[in-house]
Amino acid sequence: MSKEKALGPVGSVAVVGVDLGGQSVRAAAVRPNGHMSEMVSLPSRARDGAQAVVGQVVAAVKEAIAKAGLGTADVGAVGMAVPGHIDPVSGVIYWSPNFGETRGGKFEIFLDVPFAQPIACELGIATYAGNDANVAALGEFGMLEPQGITDIVLFTLGTGIGGGVVSSGRLVTGSTGGAVEIGHHVIVAGGQKCGCGTLGCMEAYCGTDAILDRALRMIERNRASLLWDMIEGDKTTLTPKMISEAADRGDETALDVWEETGYYLGIGMANAVNFFNPQLVVLGGQIRNATGLIAAAERSLRRHAIYSLAKTCRVVEAQLGDVAGVMGGAELARRSRG
Repeated sequence: MSKEKALGPVGSVAVVGVDLGGQSVRAAAVRPNGHMSEMVSLPSRARDGAQAVVGQVVAAVKEAIAKAGLGTADVGAVGMAVPGHIDPVSGVIYWSPNFGETRGGKFEIFLDVPFAQPIACELGIATYAGNDANVAALGEFGMLEPQGITDIVLFTLGTGIGGGVVSSGRLVTGSTGGAVEIGHHVIVAGGQKCGCGTLGCMEAYCGTDAILDRALRMIERNRASLLWDMIEGDKTTLTPKMISEAADRGDETALDVWEETGYYLGIGMANAVNFFNPQLVVLGGQIRNATGLIAAAERSLRRHAIYSLAKTCRVVEAQLGDVAGVMGGAELARRSRG
């Protein structure tokens, strides 16, 4: 992304996008032409309570505005990508397991915490918040909309499986902002236990832990695999990156890991196609780069989805990478401001 010198006149109305994570809060000003200023990153203080987190967000936004050579009067709105269940109307965090405060020796997560409004009051700028995966989908959609795209489903592949849906140009959020927990729809009835407590979730088959478990089972069956040599017998050292590297070198076991992962991923993608009839299924997250994964997932999608829906849908890779949250926050601010 270009830095501020390429952003155009200071007097134009900008928005600020914020990506709040368990380790850091990142913010940047974004001009109407889509160009992003220099990114600001501060510790999020996720375990120090709501007041501390609000303070860090406010500080990051102020610094981003200053770095862009703007004043608060030049900023129309702030949009935030926040992990967890966020009400997009009130800006209240109903639930966010990575944020909270230790009281009496016990860590208490954020539950029903007012969030957007205190930040708006501190800044004097209208502030909006949404679930981080949903907001990332909105960011990707903002890049695609000029191409005539109206409907997308985003999957983010990593430790967990997140996602979001834009349908007919509108972000799908549900009645209280909790819609499209796409990693937790069931793809195998009575299957593997997921971290959410349910059996058979997509995340239980396609998240990082599931991929590593799958690889270790396959290595046990074939210790001639390059992967066994790479971990030198220590199973705790195995990473998705190792599996990708072995697949790049043609190791059959590693390729089988991504083939099987793609099979389950494709079932989830097919369900999304059947539910939402998108023009694009967009895959984000580092795991999408694994050799053979996307091809396997697309084969599975087309095997499991309704033919007439699948034939009008393409599978593409996400474009925004690690700035999806910030750019999505900016898009949320722009749309919410009207």
